Amino acid sequence: MYPHEFKAAMEKNPIAFLPLGSLEYHGYHNVLGLDSLKAWKICQRVAEKTGGIVFPPLYLGVDAWPDIDIQKYPNKQFDCYHLDAKLYQEVLENYFYRMIRIGFKKIFVLAGHYPNANITKLAAQKYKNTKIIIVKEPDLIEGAVGDHAGKWETSLLMALFPKLVDLKLMEGKEDRLSAVEGDDPVNSTVEYGNELLKKMVSKIKELLR
Repeated sequence: MYPHEFKAAMEKNPIAFLPLGSLEYHGYHNVLGLDSLKAWKICQRVAEKTGGIVFPPLYLGVDAWPDIDIQKYPNKQFDCYHLDAKLYQEVLENYFYRMIRIGFKKIFVLAGHYPNANITKLAAQKYKNTKIIIVKEPDLIEGAVGDHAGKWETSLLMALFPKLVDLKLMEGKEDRLSAVEGDDPVNSTVEYGNELLKKMVSKIKELLR
């Protein structure tokens, strides 16, 4: 955005959208930046309807297993996003401070990498006079739990970035479900992804009222 575009958008609706993700292995079939990409694009979908400004996704976050043996768990060689939880909280506190300082009245945070949400909530406690909404995408659909590289996430990426999913890359692999938690991703479809997205966008709009 040019400066005048940023200023006009913020004056029209001073909502900042902040997508949080990771750079993490999501199976043979998905690109490594899935968490960040899905959060970023979902925020864009909402902003197209509500106004506001979508910030670039952060490919940083917390990892429950940041330092396990890479030789034993070779998929971890791709994970390049981890910050210490305290440092991550400080980064987010500073980010929120700057957003508020330049005039944003609401901040919507979508944690595409689910563990980021809890740290973000701690950071938000510092700014109780500003409405900061923090969710994971499963929070937006009643009864949903989400998954990791399974049907849920893979379908979302299919719907948002169809060229960044290739189920054929799983074929013939003995460990084809490596890193997959949830339903088998071979059952993923664009239609299912769009169904989820419709519900998510509707819920986020409701939360922002």
